[in-house]
Amino acid sequence: MAYRTLKAVFHIKDRAAADAEETARRSSPATITWDFSIGDHAMFCLVTPEIAVLIERVMSLESTIRGRWSALPGVARAHYLDSMIVEEIQATNEIEAVHSSRQEITEALDALREDDTIGTRRFKEVARLYLSLGDESVTSPSDLDDLRSMYDSVTAGEVREEDAPDGERFRKGPVTVTSGQKAVHSGVVPESAINAGLTTMLEQSRDDEIPQLVRAVVAHFIFENVHPFYDGNGRTGRFLLAVELSRSLTPIAWLSLSATIADDKDRYYRAFADAENPLNRGDITPFVVTMLEIIASAQSRLDSDLVDRLTRLRMLSDVIAEQVPGDDPTRDIVYMVGQGVLFGPGGTITLDEIANASGKSKQFIRKRIQAPIDDGIIETVSRRPLRFRLSARWRNEVGI
Repeated sequence: MAYRTLKAVFHIKDRAAADAEETARRSSPATITWDFSIGDHAMFCLVTPEIAVLIERVMSLESTIRGRWSALPGVARAHYLDSMIVEEIQATNEIEAVHSSRQEITEALDALREDDTIGTRRFKEVARLYLSLGDESVTSPSDLDDLRSMYDSVTAGEVREEDAPDGERFRKGPVTVTSGQKAVHSGVVPESAINAGLTTMLEQSRDDEIPQLVRAVVAHFIFENVHPFYDGNGRTGRFLLAVELSRSLTPIAWLSLSATIADDKDRYYRAFADAENPLNRGDITPFVVTMLEIIASAQSRLDSDLVDRLTRLRMLSDVIAEQVPGDDPTRDIVYMVGQGVLFGPGGTITLDEIANASGKSKQFIRKRIQAPIDDGIIETVSRRPLRFRLSARWRNEVGI
């Protein structure tokens, strides 16, 4: 039987029935309650069989994705991570109507990878954050100062001066989210209430008695409900969700999340609105279900993409086996250049990357890459830095 919201019970039956159902749900041993209020009601979630099945589905998909990820060569993994970061930042910007291009984000990543001085280049800080998630060097925020620092990096250069935080860490004034002419959400006030809500969020994120995926989803809800900033809450909240999910999932498993949300944005926002409806009395069970479904959908999307790219990688290997002699020392070079095309956001690979991946000197690679260039297999894309890609003929043969 489908889980009915308390709002639905109220409308189908009456207030007394909704009161009785709320009491039964709150007293269930499968219920988790938080020291956080949604309006006048303490927030709670009933861990239903549906939630248990969704958690199992997410972890099963995680196992499949981890296997496919491990099957990728090192160059492919590095380039695919970059591609996923570009798509994630682009998608989360689109959700918030922040104008950006994939080229801008790719250039910021390239500059970071090459240790260039990138000055005021847009998205450099958020790109750095996502890279740290990818190499698993980032940790969950431990206090309110960490949350503020995360916000500053995620939104660097993208928040107008008049929308900058004006409190000790967060905003001190009210904020209202509107949809057209209608107010759909008001963030908590004053700043002391923001501090209290976010402190609860951080504490529950460390509570091992709550399933980790539930903790991640609930942290996302609390952050967005509190709405600690005038602008940039959505981007920061989704990055925080990625951080929390990275504690359970592979480095790329959460990197198709914003794209999946963007494709079903109305459902995403409706889940928040339903959870905040006074008639639902603080019951966020349907919100948890919706978010777990979105996470599972993002994983399925990623798994399909990995299957497709692995298939084309095998095609590349077959083409190389057919057309490049087995004793040719350039075989490995062609294969690495092909991985850059198949998995990278720009479809290219630098001389430095080839040298690092092969364990050879740049001079060694520079000498040996000339032969496949002369044979029309590889083409030079740029000189500074020196970048290569497969030729148009070879890209066509591999189905790119």
